[in-house]
Amino acid sequence: MLISLCLGCLLPTQAQKQISAKLTEATVYLRGAALTHTASATLKSGSQEVVIDGLSPDIEINSLKVKANGVLISATEFSQDYLTPREQAAHIKKLQDSLDLYKEQLKDAQNELEVHKQLLKLVTDGTQNNMSQKDGTVTIADINANMELYRTKASELQKSIDKDNKKIDKLKETVNRLNNQINQDETENMQLNGMLRLSVSVPENITTTFTITYFTNQAQWVPCYDINIPSMDKSITLQSKAKVRQVTGLDWNNVKLTLSNATPNRSSVAPVFKTWFLSFQRPQTIVDGMKVRSNSVSYAAPAEKASASNTIDYTYKWDSQMTMDNFVEVEDQDIQVSFAIAVPYDIPGNGKEKLIDLKSYDIKADFKYYSIPKLSDETYLIATLSDYEKYNLLPGEATVTFNNTFVGRTRLRPNDTESQISLTLTTDPRISVKREKQKDFCSTKHVGNSTTVTQSYLITVKNNQSKAAKLTLKEQYPISNDKDIEVKDVTITPKATYDKTDIGVVTWDLELQPGETRTFTVTYTVKHPTDRDIAW
Repeated sequence: MLISLCLGCLLPTQAQKQISAKLTEATVYLRGAALTHTASATLKSGSQEVVIDGLSPDIEINSLKVKANGVLISATEFSQDYLTPREQAAHIKKLQDSLDLYKEQLKDAQNELEVHKQLLKLVTDGTQNNMSQKDGTVTIADINANMELYRTKASELQKSIDKDNKKIDKLKETVNRLNNQINQDETENMQLNGMLRLSVSVPENITTTFTITYFTNQAQWVPCYDINIPSMDKSITLQSKAKVRQVTGLDWNNVKLTLSNATPNRSSVAPVFKTWFLSFQRPQTIVDGMKVRSNSVSYAAPAEKASASNTIDYTYKWDSQMTMDNFVEVEDQDIQVSFAIAVPYDIPGNGKEKLIDLKSYDIKADFKYYSIPKLSDETYLIATLSDYEKYNLLPGEATVTFNNTFVGRTRLRPNDTESQISLTLTTDPRISVKREKQKDFCSTKHVGNSTTVTQSYLITVKNNQSKAAKLTLKEQYPISNDKDIEVKDVTITPKATYDKTDIGVVTWDLELQPGETRTFTVTYTVKHPTDRDIAW
């Protein structure tokens, strides 16, 4: 055993260089992100091992790429380092130091409380003992003296106990708040460290920079929008935004950010038909109450840029009208849309969303009122957005503000086949709509085994505004899907703009002048067997 150890001491050992990587760029997809790190090292000639830490502990191994000028990289090995302690962010360390201080104060206060409780017990027990002597030698004077002593000492100790309890409650509250803040702000997976071991060879002494790129699933961004409508006579402003979050185990500090709607984690192989053979069903294996099935997912490596810089230089020319439009470049490629942001960002690794402004657009809108009095007494103001497809919008939630008032939220679906987006802004009682049954034109007749019912409705609309208003008015008549029920003599006055006879919906598109009143009627007849009632 001694000989083996000595021989081992004589064997040559491979040189090792350990360096830390800095995250410089992040391309965030709707699901996942491609991260780029750089790490500089001075290497001596020959074969050696380079260890690079500071990477995410959760990566797709097949996407990992490493390159460095003047260096031959012959092997790579990625692992998670559980031993090397990770450095906490400065503000987390400050919070942790405060937490430790308050915990120590809490411990001291709890000890002080225990001492005061024990002293109070000693005073109580001593007084009782002094006043209960069995030999009967306790005099009235002794009793008074003991009572006075107990009153003085016990009162002081009880005040100290009450003060201790208040102090402890306050310290516990502070400790709890600090714990909650640390838990909220602390980077997830902080206990792990992604580490890369490289076997490299260099022909001569060299200072070089390693560039490491990889894909991770632990990040995402969600498109969202602010739609601001100042008034009906001004253009609509649509501000596109992004909610970015990540739990990669790293805090992204001063990182160049690109957002893309690509999906690199999906399989890139188009599906094809295979022969469809029929067979009898086989019993499925049940494990822990679940059916067992297998899935396979392929991951695409992040695309490399044509050129990459190891340092990022951000230089801006500021003016008083500066907005994010000056720093966001939209790239419409064949299969994806990306937003390259020139401003560096800090994205915490605790999963909290960072809301980022992207591009803003002035979009053409048409305003009109909408009423369907059979279902609602309200008249709604609708804004219809058109020509939005040229702005490369993605599906997402939108917050709508009209006339400086929050209206509500809607969802933009630019991928739908509809060529327009309609937004309900508010109700407006100045466009009054009234629907009532015309009793003089309604009747029920029984002839033989048949009953004929005639219904007629009058709709009155009035524009109580001082300006013209466009209005879409809708009414309905019944449709029969039973051969024993016949709907006939449908009369619509005036003639409808649209009459969808397949669903029985009537639409009038009209423009009401200031103070104008107009009326509309829908009349129909329904014939059915007398011995069967209709569910109207």
